[in-house]
Amino acid sequence: MMDLGKRSKICSVAAVLWLVSQTAFAEEWWKDSFATEGSSQCDNNDSIVTFTGKAVEMWEVRCTLDKIQKINRLDVVILDMTCTDGESTDKRRELLLKLEDSKVLRYPQHEVLQRCSELKAPPGPDPSVEPPR
Repeated sequence: MMDLGKRSKICSVAAVLWLVSQTAFAEEWWKDSFATEGSSQCDNNDSIVTFTGKAVEMWEVRCTLDKIQKINRLDVVILDMTCTDGESTDKRRELLLKLEDSKVLRYPQHEVLQRCSELKAPPGPDPSVEPPR
């Protein structure tokens, strides 16, 4: 039979591993490619925004992340960044809030973004059906 000391150590290690896995998941939810909710696939879509741990890339604009602030107990991230469009540079601050269904609210733009991986291609014609002549 296992003594109380061993059982306590095993429970402690299990609890730490569980917390680390939960924290890692919570920190990574915003790192992905998104497009404006309701838009078409991400191929050739100029509303695409890609968030990584170091940068934010948009149509004709690239931002370097200066600071990332995570809000405890909330799925919220505040990004301080320096952005350039090739001609001018400015400082920006954005807040990302995780919504249900893997969507993200982007503030101050008041945009709801949807993961590119979840945007479906518009239904096309069934290739097994011949078009009328």
